Amino acid sequence: MRNKVFNYLAILCGIVALAITSCSKKDDPDPVKEPKCTVLVYMVADNDLGGGSGYGGVNADKVNLNQMQQAVARGALNGGRLLVYYDPSEVDIEPQLLEITEGGTVSLKAYSEQGSSLDADFMRQVLTDAAELAPAPKNWLVLWSHGTGWIESLDSRSAGYEASTTAFGKDTHPYTTEMNVGTLASVLGSDKYYDVIYFDCCFMGCIEVMYELRNAAKEIVSSATELPVNGMPYDVNVPAMFADDATARQVAENTLNNYLNLYNQYGPNPAYSCTMTVVNTDGIEPLAEATRAIQRTGVTAPFSYDNLNDPNHTAVPLYRRTGANSRTFDFGHYINHLEVDDQSLLDNWNEKYRAAVTYFGNTPISYGLDMSEFTGLGSYIVHNKSDLHICGYTNLAWYKDVVSVNPSLQDTQN
Repeated sequence: MRNKVFNYLAILCGIVALAITSCSKKDDPDPVKEPKCTVLVYMVADNDLGGGSGYGGVNADKVNLNQMQQAVARGALNGGRLLVYYDPSEVDIEPQLLEITEGGTVSLKAYSEQGSSLDADFMRQVLTDAAELAPAPKNWLVLWSHGTGWIESLDSRSAGYEASTTAFGKDTHPYTTEMNVGTLASVLGSDKYYDVIYFDCCFMGCIEVMYELRNAAKEIVSSATELPVNGMPYDVNVPAMFADDATARQVAENTLNNYLNLYNQYGPNPAYSCTMTVVNTDGIEPLAEATRAIQRTGVTAPFSYDNLNDPNHTAVPLYRRTGANSRTFDFGHYINHLEVDDQSLLDNWNEKYRAAVTYFGNTPISYGLDMSEFTGLGSYIVHNKSDLHICGYTNLAWYKDVVSVNPSLQDTQN
């Protein structure tokens, strides 16, 4: 009898245990599945790109966010996550880290408007938050705002060609803030955490920027010239960034083709102007060494590149001639027109340049400039020592590590 009772109790306990186990499994939340890829768009729109106050009333931030939402609603994520740090121009709306999902846009974290999106510690915190909230084996970063490349300060302006201090970004609340490229490099780090960094802003495709950020990402997509206000076509590129076979080149080509189609349909117009470049950052150090080898010969530009009003003057293409001077010329054109006695130095340089610049393309005309000799990247050109002390140029790592070795350009002021 005791054995029967024991057996009965054992069976009953087993049933209860099974029931408890089943309930436990049912009630526990499903483990969060790691996304294949996380794309973070760092959108600093607290300026005339947002709110419709400038550029013909185009709300570029709203247009691009809508493109992202439409692409995700159509199933573009492919197992990935799309995050947007959004700092709008409206002062009564606090900056937020958003996630765009198929079910809608949700806020993951809000930030105080008392901080600037372009303060180094603030930006670093946002990037850390995104990495912790959406860790993934592949990571893309889109930097969205204004841009002027390497330019750091307003000192030594040349007559008629003023330069802004933007470098990357412009944040107008709670006070006007911009970020120079050296600071940006310190924020992004040196472990190549990002597979791809895409600059959705003007003028960032120059060797000075690429050199500063050579350890921040495996590949960098940028434009050496201005970009139309609407920037990247996110409705096309969001699916491309999350595709299993996603490449930086495909995304760059998509952007260029978007404007080429408009250019072919409507003709030359700033609204349809575009240049795009992809850089493999593993090739930047070898390119820097090849450039150093040429600089060590003491060769300098054989003619003044600022004499743009002389109709008989043959100058390297300048990537903006009106308004804010970009102080950026075509890098490949510049180097190949130097009077270098040793041809092997130029041959080596061109080999290293093509290894670093893996893709480039352009509309035939970009903001009124003939782009037929475009080679992919821009560069400031130091014609003589007086050109060194312009817009913070001597603060750049490219100057310190590469240009400064030229015996003809030794800076006696440092």
